[in-house]
Amino acid sequence: MSDQRAPGCLSARLYLGCVVAASLMLVGAAMALRPAFAHRVLELTGLEAMPKATSGSFYAVRVAPLFDQHCTSCHGGTRQKADLRLDSYAFVMRGGRHGRMVKPGDAKASELMHRIELPAGDERAMPPEGKTPLSPDDITVIRLWIQTGASAALPTAAVKGVPRLVKPVTIPPPDPERARRERAALAADVAALSARYPGVIDYVSRNSADLIVDASLRGRAFRDDDLRALVPLGARIVRLDLSGTAITDASAAALAGMPALKTLRLTNTRIGDRTIAALAPLKQLQSLTVAGTAVTAASLAPLSARGVMVHGGPAAG
Repeated sequence: MSDQRAPGCLSARLYLGCVVAASLMLVGAAMALRPAFAHRVLELTGLEAMPKATSGSFYAVRVAPLFDQHCTSCHGGTRQKADLRLDSYAFVMRGGRHGRMVKPGDAKASELMHRIELPAGDERAMPPEGKTPLSPDDITVIRLWIQTGASAALPTAAVKGVPRLVKPVTIPPPDPERARRERAALAADVAALSARYPGVIDYVSRNSADLIVDASLRGRAFRDDDLRALVPLGARIVRLDLSGTAITDASAAALAGMPALKTLRLTNTRIGDRTIAALAPLKQLQSLTVAGTAVTAASLAPLSARGVMVHGGPAAG
């Protein structure tokens, strides 16, 4: 059968070949201009494996959580500013519209480090102004990861000089029923002692069985035997103010029996080093005020060394 094509027309085979060639040229140009797209094409065609971080690696334990917290709202699965994703190791290493963000082994030359170290007001800063910034320790973690090779598998223990991981403080939700049960166990003692010392004893909050005792309200009328009377409540007293009372070192044993004590005020009392030594077992103690007492710096040193904030007295001077 003779070819009936009009003059100047291409055959179907030649036309298809031209379309394919043009498409390949366009894909090639896009791959050259947009490295992230290039990696995706190579992965889809099986020419490039998608790297994954091992579960116990420094990246997985320390770096990925920082990206999740500070970066993925702009560079994650839903939104990708500048075609950059930071929600997996492969995406981090792939980079974005402007090329790679991480240069393994060279933090100084890595664009990611440059962006996260910019001041918050800079329009190129990561994360942008208004978002929770990375702390200096966070930035150090990312720098160390890049500097040690930006590995997907390097164990956490292999990276030296890493800032200590601080667990976030979580406040448990109120549990009124639990507070009611715990209060019931000492309700009789609280009632009796509150009648004996009006206004001195109170709960920390309505959802707690922990107690605040402010004996400073009674001044010199509050003595060692009065403090001993509070021993049945000792396990629940977290704040105790004995300022201006008449207590002495005879109260040392009573104070030692308050393991939950966090704040203790002994201003202008007649206690001395014996009382301070008795506070050693109180592991919850955070703040101690001893202005106007006879305690010495030597007796306070062990408490200060373990982090107790000492106010007044020789240690403050």
